[in-house]
Amino acid sequence: MISGRYNPGTVYWFRGIEGGGAQGRFGEREVLLDAKTGQRAPMMSTTNTFDYDGDGDFDLFIGSVDGRVFLAENEGTPTEPMFSGRKEILVDGEPLKVVQKSDALPIDWDGDGIMDLLVGDEACDVSFFRGIEPEEPDGERFAPGVSLMTGHRVKPKERYLTASKRIKRAGKLVPGYRLRLHASDWNGDGKLDLLVGNCEKLNGETSGMVRVFLRR
Repeated sequence: MISGRYNPGTVYWFRGIEGGGAQGRFGEREVLLDAKTGQRAPMMSTTNTFDYDGDGDFDLFIGSVDGRVFLAENEGTPTEPMFSGRKEILVDGEPLKVVQKSDALPIDWDGDGIMDLLVGDEACDVSFFRGIEPEEPDGERFAPGVSLMTGHRVKPKERYLTASKRIKRAGKLVPGYRLRLHASDWNGDGKLDLLVGNCEKLNGETSGMVRVFLRR
């Protein structure tokens, strides 16, 4: 199990262990990526994994409180990972960014064999950044983002209130804020569906729900 942290934005790893029973299936907490490694880590780290560089181990995609998305490549092995630091993912020469509190899910969403990014944000939007073949080995790998909720192009400098109003006008399919994402073939029809977790106010208290959006 891999988990980010609110502050500082350290990323932790809990190794699975055998025969531990319901209360002991994971070992002691280990630091995968220290908040002080390479640069000061953004707050509210969220983390998902993908073999970004195709070397047989998992790399980290890390969200942040300000909407940026970072990549940390594994320079170790699958069983003994080592991460030297985080680097911003760029789109059109600027940091890939959504409206606050990003959660980046690396996945081949459009089925073309190239990794894409789905990114949830604070304003209850989910943005699709299509993966592209880089022009250079270290070139940009994602096209500008498009909202799955509205179809509009993502505006990196858009403010929270503006984005929230835009999503509400479109019907705001997910209430609340701070979306977390997962993709799976929920109904077994061969298409990836979207599962969305959130924070929202229910009966005066902060709670969370999980909703499934079936692919059409």
